[in-house]
Amino acid sequence: MISITDRQKRVAARVGLLVAAALVLAGMWKFAGAGAAIFMCLFGTGMLVLYGIKRAGKRKTETIFGFYVTAEEILGANGSSRYRFEIAEAIKTGETVVHMLPDPPPLSSFALGALYHSIGDHNGAIGHLALAAEEELLKESPHVSPSRQLRRYVRRLRQIERRPERWPKISAAIRNLETVRRDRAAHLLAENQVQLKRLVEAFDSKLSDESAQATLTRTPVTDFAGRSFKSITPPPPISEVLNDVYQEEKPS
Repeated sequence: MISITDRQKRVAARVGLLVAAALVLAGMWKFAGAGAAIFMCLFGTGMLVLYGIKRAGKRKTETIFGFYVTAEEILGANGSSRYRFEIAEAIKTGETVVHMLPDPPPLSSFALGALYHSIGDHNGAIGHLALAAEEELLKESPHVSPSRQLRRYVRRLRQIERRPERWPKISAAIRNLETVRRDRAAHLLAENQVQLKRLVEAFDSKLSDESAQATLTRTPVTDFAGRSFKSITPPPPISEVLNDVYQEEKPS
């Protein structure tokens, strides 16, 4: 017996809807005239545009939750088996997510900062972990007006929280990431700040050593005092040098 997936059902429903719409337009063109048919075409086009905008917003929200699942898999117990390019792709998706919303949720910034920490990028880790802490404070502020994208994200989040059995992977990923953020966010931020400070100090020390070595190997000139421009004897012309060499070679 052939099973029909949800995607196939949605495609079949859309095809049926388009066929029905074409039949309705053909009937209106025949019985109600061209004006009514044109009006229905414009109305249908407007509805399709609105549907497309709504669908694009929904895809953005799904991208955020998909990033949570990937980040939790990498940062979890099995994260050590991941290839470096897999982590790089997850970081790239995370960068897209945090720039997708004008007020991204703190969990997305924390997950991205933790991914940067996993590859030893202290600068990236500090930036996003600190941003997550700032966003967490702003979340509690009553004076911040949320964006439309954040409202859509929160509505979807509440749906997942009310029915976790329907989206088990997303629900588990959010729960695990929230636990790690609550327990280790401050520690990760402080650790990366210390490591970055050490790297900067080591780099400055290396530059100082190289500068000191260059100073020691350079021969200083200290007899400029009391000298004038006229006292400097210029080298002889090249013609005289060649003439002397030629005369030396000729007797030999």
